[in-house]
Amino acid sequence: MVISENIEEYLESLWIITVERNKALAKINEISEALKISPPSAVEMLRKMEKLGLVEYEARAGIRLSEEGRKKAEKIIRQHRLAELLLTEILDLKLSDDTHNKACDLEHHISEDVAEAVCMKLNHPRECPHGKPIPHGKCCP
Repeated sequence: MVISENIEEYLESLWIITVERNKALAKINEISEALKISPPSAVEMLRKMEKLGLVEYEARAGIRLSEEGRKKAEKIIRQHRLAELLLTEILDLKLSDDTHNKACDLEHHISEDVAEAVCMKLNHPRECPHGKPIPHGKCCP
């Protein structure tokens, strides 16, 4: 299934809110704040994502990534954080908000083999330049 960059941004935010903050469910207001959008816009997109099988609603409690959504989110997070390392460690760009934005652009276009090549080139890094964990890939020991 091919998903839009917009959906990828939602998956990334849901991953950060739930997995990295160790929360079972994300609230709509957390998602809308993270993405800087209105809660009704978030609900509309999350309903679309639910139809695609990427998220699951728990009535009046919040939303979680489905198994499929979690796999896709993990891949996006990995690609983003490896893109940051590509820019800072391989291309020697300074770490800045602009570097983060460039990594956001790249994450949607990095193929799995390119991500793995960056990972292997940098000896399977465990953290991005911001100190956040990089999910393991197929190439990681």
